[in-house]
Amino acid sequence: MFSVVSDDDAVTHGLPGLRVVTDDRATLLGRDGHDLLVLDGVLHPDGGMTPPRLLRMLRAAADAGTAADWSAVKGRYAGAYLRSTPGGTQLLAFNDHLGVADLYAWTDGPDHAVRRVAVGDDFAALLPRIPASARRLDEHAADAFRVLGATVNGRTFARGVRRLPPGTLLTFGGGTVRRERSWRYRFEPTARDFDEAVDRCWHLITQAGRRIAAHTERRRPALLGISGGHDSRVTGAACLAAGMELTGYFFGERDSTAARAAGHVARVWDVPLEFTGHHGELSRYFERALRHQPLADLEWCKYLPGRDTLVAGSGALLSGRLGDHLLSDKGHQPEDGPQDDRAIATDLLRELAKEPPEPTATERIVTDITEELAALGGSSVQRRRGFNFHSMSMSVKQCGLFHTLGKIPHHSVFEDIDVFECALDLPNAWRVGNRFYDTLLARRQPRLAPSRVAVPTTNEHKPIERWLRGNAEFAAHAGHLVDPAEDMALPGRRQTFGEAIDAIVAGRATRNEIHGFFRRATVKAYERTHG
Repeated sequence: MFSVVSDDDAVTHGLPGLRVVTDDRATLLGRDGHDLLVLDGVLHPDGGMTPPRLLRMLRAAADAGTAADWSAVKGRYAGAYLRSTPGGTQLLAFNDHLGVADLYAWTDGPDHAVRRVAVGDDFAALLPRIPASARRLDEHAADAFRVLGATVNGRTFARGVRRLPPGTLLTFGGGTVRRERSWRYRFEPTARDFDEAVDRCWHLITQAGRRIAAHTERRRPALLGISGGHDSRVTGAACLAAGMELTGYFFGERDSTAARAAGHVARVWDVPLEFTGHHGELSRYFERALRHQPLADLEWCKYLPGRDTLVAGSGALLSGRLGDHLLSDKGHQPEDGPQDDRAIATDLLRELAKEPPEPTATERIVTDITEELAALGGSSVQRRRGFNFHSMSMSVKQCGLFHTLGKIPHHSVFEDIDVFECALDLPNAWRVGNRFYDTLLARRQPRLAPSRVAVPTTNEHKPIERWLRGNAEFAAHAGHLVDPAEDMALPGRRQTFGEAIDAIVAGRATRNEIHGFFRRATVKAYERTHG
């Protein structure tokens, strides 16, 4: 974790005018009084880039007054480079190509006249270092979250804090802020030979497995979430090929189609498969999750019980996150339909909305999506896919499924920049019916091909309505998150938070109603805790 905050007082770490706050995971390098590099995360060693080399690269670019070449800086990282100049301290904040490591920023004033700045890679740690007015709930973000289950266009629940895009380069100095990019999402497929693309993609996936192995504590097995689907099969195969020791775990009901598929996958690999259980204990994690905002939805605390003890004895947490976005039928986007930004935004809202928005919320959300699409540019498919990546896939990456609340790192082969860019090079049509994904497994992991081990297609193994029925512990914890007497502002009907909790515990609430409760409770919990 790191934060860089405007501060005129003398500091232990930093340069005049800027204070650096870190935890023990961050790397600090530089010449006292001259410059300072703070780096949180990992750089892939096979590319030859190390923190000292990164410092030398940034130092040389600053000396020459040129832009640094970020193409060789591969990994999962966020950081900042501070440099003393005659005109004052300059700051360059950055994050990795895909934004796997977050970067948040608050600026006091417009970009051409900024008085103070605060940047960092930990949202909760940044909040106490900015004014109370900047921490207040962003109602536009809350509207989007209630409707979509995600915030869009870089908004966070904090009115003054923005989540910056992947590959951001934010420069601050002399009272101005400049925003540039070292990487942009580009879906401009050029691959023509299907078989060649399958071979190349697998080569890069196994390379990603070796990179994960290089960053993993080898004395302890890594913990892999095995759902029985394509994504975890590919991640597990790549990591096993890299010599990693794995323990599988399955989240959900032991007596389900998905659990049987996961068990089959584990037997093929000859790895143990743990069943987490304790699903009804999700409310015990509410308070911890709020301290690790933005846990995008408190309902995702359901992924933590049981697994928490497994994580403690593991070298890393592994998943197949982003695999479906890159290679599966879910990543396919229609090439016909509206072409202009606002029409696409309206279409996306209609497609992704989890509940009908109020008219004022509709206008706010469509405007935000339109702005995000305009910044992405390119074809309509490029804009649709880019939006789904930036705001729908990445905004939930800190949720319980991929988060260990600071205990150990999370990895996926699909977070690797080389795998990601290879997948973006695949024509849209190859994803239809999971053709590319199925072929990849059939050729490289034939015992796990979907033709031999069926891929689960439902969420019947996650019956949250059953886990919360009669759950007095949930009722007690949920009652502390919200004001039970407050109306939930549901579309078309009145219901208080207290009535919703009673209905959930009594078993009268549907799964969709439970999802709606959690989206609203998450917003209210942020407001009561921070805003």
